[in-house]
Amino acid sequence: MRPLPPTAALALLIGPTAVLPAAEDAKLTFNDNASKIFQARCNSCHNADKTSGGLNLTTYATMMEGGGSGSAIEPGDPDNSWLFLLVSHQETPHMPPDSPRIPDEELETLRAWIEAGAPESAGSVVNVPKKPKMEFTLDPSAIGKPSGEPAMPIGVSTEPVLITERPGAILALAASPWAPLVAIGQHRQVLLYDTQGQHLVGVFPFPEGDVHVLKFTRDGDLLLAGGGRGGQSGRVVVWDVKTGERVIEAGQEYDLVLAADLSPDRSLIALGGPSKVLRVYSTADNSLVYEQKKHTDWVTACAFSPDGVLLASGDRNGGTLVWEARTGREFYVLGGHGAMVTGMDWRLDSNVLASSSEDSSVKTWDMFTGNQIKSWNAHGGGTTSVRFAKDGRLVTSGRDRSAKLWSQDGKELKAFGGFNDLALQAAIGHDDATVIAGTFDGVVRLFHAEDATPLGDLRANPLSVAARLEQLRPEYQAAQARAEAAIAELEPLRQAAASAAEQLAAAEARLQAAEGASAQAADAARLAEAAAGAADQEFQAALAAFRQTAEADAQTLDALAAAAQAASESAAASRSLAEQSASSPADPETQQAVEQALADRSAATQAVVPALAEVIASAKALQAAQAPLAQASTKKRQADAALAAARDAAKAASDAVGPLKAAFDQAAAAKAEADAALAAKAPAAEALAAAAQSLRNRLDALTAELDAAEPQPTAAAANREE
Repeated sequence: MRPLPPTAALALLIGPTAVLPAAEDAKLTFNDNASKIFQARCNSCHNADKTSGGLNLTTYATMMEGGGSGSAIEPGDPDNSWLFLLVSHQETPHMPPDSPRIPDEELETLRAWIEAGAPESAGSVVNVPKKPKMEFTLDPSAIGKPSGEPAMPIGVSTEPVLITERPGAILALAASPWAPLVAIGQHRQVLLYDTQGQHLVGVFPFPEGDVHVLKFTRDGDLLLAGGGRGGQSGRVVVWDVKTGERVIEAGQEYDLVLAADLSPDRSLIALGGPSKVLRVYSTADNSLVYEQKKHTDWVTACAFSPDGVLLASGDRNGGTLVWEARTGREFYVLGGHGAMVTGMDWRLDSNVLASSSEDSSVKTWDMFTGNQIKSWNAHGGGTTSVRFAKDGRLVTSGRDRSAKLWSQDGKELKAFGGFNDLALQAAIGHDDATVIAGTFDGVVRLFHAEDATPLGDLRANPLSVAARLEQLRPEYQAAQARAEAAIAELEPLRQAAASAAEQLAAAEARLQAAEGASAQAADAARLAEAAAGAADQEFQAALAAFRQTAEADAQTLDALAAAAQAASESAAASRSLAEQSASSPADPETQQAVEQALADRSAATQAVVPALAEVIASAKALQAAQAPLAQASTKKRQADAALAAARDAAKAASDAVGPLKAAFDQAAAAKAEADAALAAKAPAAEALAAAAQSLRNRLDALTAELDAAEPQPTAAAANREE
């Protein structure tokens, strides 16, 4: 618990309320407004002559006194005013009975009047309670989870101390905070059940008498029980949960212990009962540390805060007090309950205390200020227990034959009913997902917290080990037969799944091989394409060179033809001039022309010779260029042929992948179908096998326990109640 703020001492002096002036504008009062609504709607049943439910609404004073269910009006807080909740039909029984809800205008008038402090008249000074702001988030360090495995009974006897025909009322019930374990109080014994397997795992003898109190320590390692014999003796006992060994005994009361708790450090035990005295003992030597006599009636509830700083206690008269745990000095007086306080529990951070009462209410209290945080009527006729879950929710039980789960702001989350008698105790399991409730007729029932589905009943009057063993054998045999049949049904499905897996693996291998071959063929085609490209480039280069040589050869041939033509023309000219000269030999000009023509003919004839030589050389060059072209052409044809073959091979390899991919997909679908069929059946079969194994383990444990016990028929008969 956090230290008190500096204002706490002032709050203790001036009380939990602040005096506020009433509003002057359009002031709503009892005399002018509320009484008129009550006169029209309520006073026929709630008057001085006929006080239904103990409530008289004809005067302000009698209205504020409340009725049998506690206070009717909480000034400043209509949502916690029982009368307003009934007439607005937010709670049952709806008022007025067998009538429609009163008009909204009247409801708004009542709400505004209560919010203003419920003044009696225009001159009234109202006391509006200060509503503390509640922190709903828990500090994870306050949880108190044990460092090792949660405690479960190991090797503890499950032989009942008493074997009765019918169970007794469930006066005490507690759930381990960390293990699937619930403790049930009965006459002269405490029964411990595994809430998951729903079977008995331990019996702790309590020869002191009836068990009225059961509490686990925050780590779940220890279990406290308080009780005794009415008008004779009372005792508190603490066991080690794992071994069943008594580790602490405290108190030597002359009447029942009705309330008890162990301090978190295990050094103090607080207890109370019909003596009206709250006593605190040292666990070291069972010496009395202190006692408080302020309670005016039986002490019916007490609880240490989880941090060990405070101790709360409540009595049959509705008195609720908080003490300094170590010194016993009074810390808070918490007024509000109008009937017996039936239960008390602390939120794990020690900042909030919850109390339940036979006045039907559950109240939460702020330990910084001592103010009431929230109050709501949880169960019609009376609320019999209240406990916090680790996450801050609350579970309650009541005379309306139900248990309920609540949020911290008093909102009902879920109701757990179906009982034939009063619900006396309720607890929430280690996982905050299971609600356990016990009734006056000895029923202990488990519920799923989320949807209120019943999960099973636990016997508060268990059979002997031998009887349970005989009862368990056919149950195990039937369970084993069911498990074997279910497993046998699984075998074909397992084989089908295994065969489908093999076929899928084979199809996958074939597909991978085909995809590998296709990739290789594609690579080969790419290489062939590159080679064909290179060959083509080489061919084009050779062809260009050949064409260039052929063009030069053609040019030399043209030059030779031109030279030959010139020589021929010169020869013809010279012949013509020679003939002229023969006919006119004496003509000097003609003779000179002949000589010139012969000279030109000689020059033209000489020009033919180099041209012919160039033609011969060009012809040789052309012949030399033909060989590389032929080689390049051959290489190109071969490369083109190789490319075509590689492309055909790549296409064939790629085409082969398609059918194999389809076959793989088909095999995968077949495997998925086989796996789904197996998965649909396997959980049920595995659950049956696990259940059979659990029964086998229990059977073995009971057999071992029975074998280890010495036969004591006389003692067993003596312990059997009539």
